[in-house]
Formats: sequence, structure tokens, C-alpha cells
Amino acid sequence: MGSVSHDQEPAAPAPRGSAGAASASGPASAATPMGRYGPLVSITRFDSAPRELEWQLPLDGELYRLIPGSDRPDYSLLVLERPLHFYPAPGFDLGRVEADQRVEDRKGRPMVRVHALLVCARFVGQQLQPGMRDLAVNIAYVIDNSLARDAVVDFSKIEVAAVGFLSEAHAGGATSADGQPATAEPAPTVDDVVADAARVLRDGVAAHRGRPVGRLSATLVVGADRQLAGLSGNADGEAPVPTPETFEQLNRVLARLNGLPEGSAGAPPDPSGQDDASRGARRFTVRVEGDSVVIDKNDDAQA
Repeated sequence: MGSVSHDQEPAAPAPRGSAGAASASGPASAATPMGRYGPLVSITRFDSAPRELEWQLPLDGELYRLIPGSDRPDYSLLVLERPLHFYPAPGFDLGRVEADQRVEDRKGRPMVRVHALLVCARFVGQQLQPGMRDLAVNIAYVIDNSLARDAVVDFSKIEVAAVGFLSEAHAGGATSADGQPATAEPAPTVDDVVADAARVLRDGVAAHRGRPVGRLSATLVVGADRQLAGLSGNADGEAPVPTPETFEQLNRVLARLNGLPEGSAGAPPDPSGQDDASRGARRFTVRVEGDSVVIDKNDDAQA
């Protein structure tokens, strides 16, 4: 497994005015997509990582700040959009993490919840910068959130995690390298949002079980407030029970349905005999296998 390098020649530091992020092969973009804290980035694949991290891809977040280390000046703190969970290695001292970060999977095995990662370019001569694509990075879990306030990296507050590839995240209104407006990505549809929700559900069930889910079929009832109101289905022969955090993630995804045309996926219930709470609800039936998501058209669905 890859590690945060303590013996390589330091890569050139990123500009002090930026938290980071273009790969050595990608041109810098004119406008870096920004979040609340800093540039938006995403880890979409790994070169070397424990299996439970693979199940939680993509890892989206924001570059919060640069933190120098004793071995190099350009570590970057990546605040995650949603927390991730990992199995501590044998000998890991759970006393290093706060009580609310200690969780268990469905089999009662200990896991650790983290809200941030520490990343750095893997190879000498590369660095995080605007426009990066598939930049090879060393990745460590931040197991003590006080690291965000430290002047230098305290290596006792991190745990080596993986080697992966970091890219600048997508955002609307970007411009191309020649200054012309970039081609706009297609507007999301109801099907797109429901497919994203299905993948979040599958990954949440896998995280709860501590093992991958091969096939999942589920029916999601979405209320008029675009929040999850009901869930049923089957995941590899068992009920699709996700982690508690998954419900929050599902609701964030489903909130994107607001303002979208209803489309062909799902169907509103017949208003006759429905109370106010049910009126406006929709039901979606999804099937997930690998990277494939199929959404049944449910033309006669009743929530």
C-alpha cells in the first residue's frame, strides 16, 4: 500500500495563496471551481487502497489549506463532502480518535469515521494546482481534526491510507484554456439524480455490512419535500440497510430533484384518497449492478 512519503525529495510547494490543485498533464483552467472553503476536488480511483475505500468512491471535497511538514512544505488538507469509514489496522490504538469517530460495521467490527484527508503529490516535480487531472497523490486519514489548526503537520494525527488520483472537480461556468466558455455539461435530469441516489444507497449498504454489494434492487419513496420517506428492497439477498450517514447523503442527493421536470422515472400517486403528507410523493424502483443503474419507469406507481 502507498504511503505518505517521508524520504522523497520534497515536491515544489504550491503557491501560498492557493490551497492547491492541475495534473502534470493538464492545462490550468481559467476559473477554479470553488466551494465554501477552497477549490473543489475529487478522488475518483486508487492505485493502492484498502477495499473499504474502493466502496466509498468518489471522495469529493474541498482543499482547505496548505500545511507544511517536517519533510516537505506542501501537504494539503482535504475536507470531505461526506465522512468516510475505514477499518483500523491491527495494533491501531483507538484511543487516538474521539469517541464519536469510533463506529462499528454490521458485524460489530470497529471502524473509524473521518471527515478530512491529508494529501500530497506522490512524485517529485508535481504539485496540486488549478486544472489538475488524475494527479497521483499520497493519501492519509486525518484522525484528529485539530490538525486543521496546526502550524505544521503532526504525524501522530494522521494514519496512512492509500495512493490515489486527484482531479479538480467539475463546476458550471468554467472556461477553456483559450479563455472561451467551456462546453456546458447537460443539465441533470430526474433519472440522473435517482441514479446517483441508488449508488449512494448501494455504497452505504456495503459500508454497513463491511463487504461489497454485487446486486441491489430497491424502491425509494420520495416525499413532496424531496426527502426519503420510505425504503424497501434487496441487496444480495438481504434487506438494504445502510449506515445512518447514508440517509443524510440520500436526502442531500434527492434535494436536487427540486425544480427538475418530473421526467419518466417514478410517478406521482393518484391524488384520490391521499392525505396531505402523501400528496406530491413519488416512488422510484432502481436496480444496481456494478456501475450499471437501471430505473424502472413505474408509470402506474403509487407511493
